[in-house]
Amino acid sequence: MLAVALAYGLYQTRIRRKRTLFVCIGLAIVVLTPLYDLGLHPQFYTYNHVFGGVLGPIYDEELALRPGLVVFRGMTLLWAALLFWIGRCLREGRRGKGEEGGVHESQSITHSSSSRLALLPLLAVLLLGGGYLFADRVGINTSAAAIQRTLGGHHRTAHFDIYYDPAEMEGPDLAWIAADHEYRYAQLAEQLDVMVAGRIASYLYPDPDTKARLTGARYTNVAPVWLRRPQTHVLLEFYTEVFPHELAHVFSREFGLPVLNASVAVGLVEGFAVAVEPPDGLPVPHEQVSVVATERRLADENTASLADDLASRFSPLGFWTGRGAVSYTTMGSFVRYLLDVYGADRFKQVYATANFEAVYDKPVEVLASEWVSFVESLPQVDRSAGTLTRRRFGRLSIFEKPCPHHVPRYRRMYQQGGRALAAKDTVRALSFFEQSLRRQPRYEPALATWARLTLAAGDADAVVARLDTVEHVAQIPSLAVPLGDAYGVLRQPEKAKALYDSVLVRLPTYASETTALLVMRKSLATHPDLLRTLTTGGDAAVQARLLEARADMVPAARVMAALRWAEADAFERAASLLQIRPLAIVHAASAVEQDMLHRQRLVWLAQAEARAGQYAEAVVTIQQVIPQFQHVGDFNAATQWQAFAHKVAWLDAWE
Repeated sequence: MLAVALAYGLYQTRIRRKRTLFVCIGLAIVVLTPLYDLGLHPQFYTYNHVFGGVLGPIYDEELALRPGLVVFRGMTLLWAALLFWIGRCLREGRRGKGEEGGVHESQSITHSSSSRLALLPLLAVLLLGGGYLFADRVGINTSAAAIQRTLGGHHRTAHFDIYYDPAEMEGPDLAWIAADHEYRYAQLAEQLDVMVAGRIASYLYPDPDTKARLTGARYTNVAPVWLRRPQTHVLLEFYTEVFPHELAHVFSREFGLPVLNASVAVGLVEGFAVAVEPPDGLPVPHEQVSVVATERRLADENTASLADDLASRFSPLGFWTGRGAVSYTTMGSFVRYLLDVYGADRFKQVYATANFEAVYDKPVEVLASEWVSFVESLPQVDRSAGTLTRRRFGRLSIFEKPCPHHVPRYRRMYQQGGRALAAKDTVRALSFFEQSLRRQPRYEPALATWARLTLAAGDADAVVARLDTVEHVAQIPSLAVPLGDAYGVLRQPEKAKALYDSVLVRLPTYASETTALLVMRKSLATHPDLLRTLTTGGDAAVQARLLEARADMVPAARVMAALRWAEADAFERAASLLQIRPLAIVHAASAVEQDMLHRQRLVWLAQAEARAGQYAEAVVTIQQVIPQFQHVGDFNAATQWQAFAHKVAWLDAWE
């Protein structure tokens, strides 16, 4: 409609190159609107009068349908109506002058009809002007001020302005996250010998819906490096996992291309952020790539093709059309190799233009071959790296899925239940989960959440009746655990233990915390009252008091009480409970499990001490456990807790 109206209006003018102007106007709208929306605003959606718009990042499965889309569609129609009216006026004017065989008395008719219709185009102009003038309020643009105003909270540190929702985070949690911001900044500044120009805006969103409403990105965490002010946009729920990655993008602005503040090679952009992420206890990118190289070699494939795969991921098309885990991990491993072998200075020089030969005196193909040789010759690889790599690399890319942004109704009902649960409306949440299961009775996430809520409501029989009919339920950890809880509450400990054991044998070696929690849960299967306390949900402090009352009789209850106190932000009390080493946390556990439980207890103790501000004590505690992880061959966990010790020591000196 807009195209026809524009063509009609142009046709009535005296302009000579009408078709050329028509095309130029269309192209200008196509190009300039996204540049204005995305280049000047912290938003990741754009609406367009020609191509409709982009609703959000491609990585978001469920795109955000915002009210601004409807408003903008209405504005497009208003433009079409206005252009049609202008064209009609020009046509009538030409007729009035006799240019199309008309007579002069038609001027009075044209004047009379124009007078009657003059209010309509005036109204259209006013509505269009109001839409553009109040673009923030009607939802077709999002300014930084609008996000800050909506979130409501503001906290200043030496290098950051942190914007957050005070209802979701305040007091000790805010202080801990603010300190973490400064630590991550100091860490990257030291590694790269770079300081970020200007203060960094850190936006922490309380939930995906708020993030989608404000920015158009629901789950995708981003750092728009092209904007004038350095900034990050992160979901609070995933802060620990993603903030260091996004902050790395902020630092890379300082050695990126002018204006764009990025690299011509998108693989270097994301590879750098992965390469400088702090250790998380999982097999590192080098180990994951080594698994791929080993499997190709065993299959008699040419491992040199790894270098070819890498080269294809430098371009945006090659990077984004490939599987996300493969692209991020391989580029992260390659960049880590460059940083370790050739240093940060050279990488900063090559980052903007990806001219490897000019910086390294070698073409990228030679560097890629060196990298392949390096990962193939790693002296040790975590024994769980294979399982992790196959699971991550097996996930389809968005371009391999038949309809990647289609969300079936049963999943939409599940998501609605999650939103109701976040609003603490459990009755409404259960209703949505039931609707989801009516449409897809074996949908695992809905079943697991339904079981947890039903157990909290005290109906263990309903959980058993539903989950026990699921085929191979013992092989599905998210369902086997709540089913085991239900059997434990119903005083059938042997069935509960069998289900817990079925999960334990499937847990990877790096999941030490999950393993420890499940071993302790298994020991509580003979204490239905304590298991009932753990499954009630609700206030963590209430659970902690009930568990602590049995701490002297049941050692596992002491540890679980400490964890609940930590969840309730009572970190000193949590630390005091964890400082007392029980003779045996779980009497029935094997010697290996006992060692694992004591290692994990020290980790929890160090975390509680750090959050309580007892930094010196936390460093001493965590230094005890690092050699223990090394002794059992879990070197990634040892590296993770060495990094934690470094952070706590830094915080002690910083404060």
